[in-house]
Amino acid sequence: MNRPVIFILTKEVGVYHAFKNKLKEIFGQGIQLASNHFPPVDMNEVDLVLSSGSYEIYTEYLGTGIKNVPLIIANRSIDFNKLEQLLDIPADTKCLLVSNETHIARDSVELFKRLGFDQLALTAYSPDMNPLPELEGFDVAITHGLTELVPPKVKKVVDLGDRNLDLSTIFEIARTLELSIDKPHLYTMDYFRNFVRIGRELATSIQNEKFLNTHLETVLDAVHEGIIWVNANGTITVFNEEASNILGIKGSNVIGRHYSEVIRDLNIDDVMDTKREIPREIIQVQGQHILITKTPNFLDGEFAGAVVTFQDVSHVQRMEQEIRKKKTESGLTTKYSFDDIVGKSEIIEQTKNLSKKIARSEYTILISGESGTGKEVFAQAIHDYSSRKKGPFLAVNFAGITQTLAESELFGYEEGAFTGAMRGGKAGLFELAQNGTIFLDEIGDAPPNIQAAILRVIQEREVMRVGGSKVIPINVRIIAATNKDIHQMISEGEFREDLFYRLNQLPLDIPPLRERQQDIKVLINHLLDERNIKLSLTAEMLETITNYNWPGNIRELEGLVNYLTVVADGVHAGVEHLPLSMKPRTTDESEVNFAINYLEDQGDLILFKKILYSLLMYKNQNSGIGRQTIISILDVPISEGKLRVKIDALRKCGCVYSGTKKQGTKITELGSKVLEHI
Repeated sequence: MNRPVIFILTKEVGVYHAFKNKLKEIFGQGIQLASNHFPPVDMNEVDLVLSSGSYEIYTEYLGTGIKNVPLIIANRSIDFNKLEQLLDIPADTKCLLVSNETHIARDSVELFKRLGFDQLALTAYSPDMNPLPELEGFDVAITHGLTELVPPKVKKVVDLGDRNLDLSTIFEIARTLELSIDKPHLYTMDYFRNFVRIGRELATSIQNEKFLNTHLETVLDAVHEGIIWVNANGTITVFNEEASNILGIKGSNVIGRHYSEVIRDLNIDDVMDTKREIPREIIQVQGQHILITKTPNFLDGEFAGAVVTFQDVSHVQRMEQEIRKKKTESGLTTKYSFDDIVGKSEIIEQTKNLSKKIARSEYTILISGESGTGKEVFAQAIHDYSSRKKGPFLAVNFAGITQTLAESELFGYEEGAFTGAMRGGKAGLFELAQNGTIFLDEIGDAPPNIQAAILRVIQEREVMRVGGSKVIPINVRIIAATNKDIHQMISEGEFREDLFYRLNQLPLDIPPLRERQQDIKVLINHLLDERNIKLSLTAEMLETITNYNWPGNIRELEGLVNYLTVVADGVHAGVEHLPLSMKPRTTDESEVNFAINYLEDQGDLILFKKILYSLLMYKNQNSGIGRQTIISILDVPISEGKLRVKIDALRKCGCVYSGTKKQGTKITELGSKVLEHI
């Protein structure tokens, strides 16, 4: 049997994907899908046209239409969970309801009023209106996934997400194509609630109403939630199978009777008397803990009854555990929270407290700190503490990554965009991080073109796949991190100043380990406890490692603990067990004399002295300083090329250390001794 072809006609590609996913969820492999967004399409093979908008969209794309091919204009439902965002908007607030077509915007205004949001001053808005409404005084814009159409003057945007196919449209498709709906358990409670409100209006014929009612009963019995519908007179008209299982009452014994006669423990009087929603609460019924919500229903402004939904709390807990498990398996979750950041020093406590404050905002964060200080741990903890904690967390490290790879990883690509591109294309990290957080690690290593692309994403809140032509709106919180001196990179033209200010809205500096000396012993004990190893350090050992500079910070400390657990004899570790590079040593006079003689042979000993002195001024800085900074400090003119030669000479005799990847130059202990003698 040939599978029927449904041609999905939408203005926005995001709406197409929403329709596609829902149709595949309901009908599985029993259908084939085509779209105006992915030509070419052989319209002779199309069995049904499903349009997201008016008949005008149909004629715009298909002219006079296709003979003998039925057209269904989709009814679209609202995600009722997201409507909670509107409850926080004060009454009489002037709100724009933004859509991409005038009639949809106006219909949406009417829909929201019928849903009970008539306390808001709603005005329809669409770019195709002529004339456009005056925009003065509008505080909020409400839209369904079309944030890019919101006028810039309106600062607050409530995005309720793309509207998906309504239950009535699913049934109409099934009837038109003679498809079987054999997976009713895939329907959600949002479908049910939407159906209760508009079901009778959509049942325009006896045949339609009979079809809808037959399948509604199947849907209600399939969901894992007890559902009771009580009309305005208090008569029970719906009592699904799960309600029977939870309450131990047969539906046939309660349908048609007043709720007060047969149901006592749910306290339905609350919603019937107040005609207001009683939000989720936990009550005890016959020894079970029940999570219950009671919602009034209004039709044309008149109270029409109430819907009572409830679940066994143990079932809810099992579902949450399963969601966490799948999220962890997908790799889109965090491993660390603020509880995993070990330390008792004042500076680390201050840093954690500041991190918790900025976690509650939506602004971009730039985390600065030396290598090994735990920047990603803080990034994950911030995500875990934020309102986006239930969303994904994705990280990308720019160290050593090519521009092409960075572009495809961040923004994704369409099929055929380049040689080796996956069939069907691939979503980028910004898409995958929707409603969550993306962590841009080592942002200082991002190629210039990628810097420009990231800046555009921050400004426009949208991405475009490589090889694609459609913009994809995103809702992602950005956290970036670097161990470089970004200010120096900006002065040298290697990092965009405008991107820096976009990222640095909430700066966070992670202290190096040498500034957390109080935490060193605490961290070591923590690492040993994790490994279940008994090992004590001598007082001399503790003093030595406390005074050590720790250029690798916590990562280096963890390496030391691993080293000691292998080389230490018994349960005690002393200075003799330290690696050679960490053992205390003094700079002897012969090394100083050798360095001075070497520099004298190079000439310009006074210039070497001035360079060392300029570096000494920044000795306690987290990282080294760049050549441009040194030139600005010196009181004699010098070219960058000549300075590079002098620094190279100082490095060869051990007086300075030049880091990699633009980490600058620092003076060594030997360099400080040499400076004292010249």
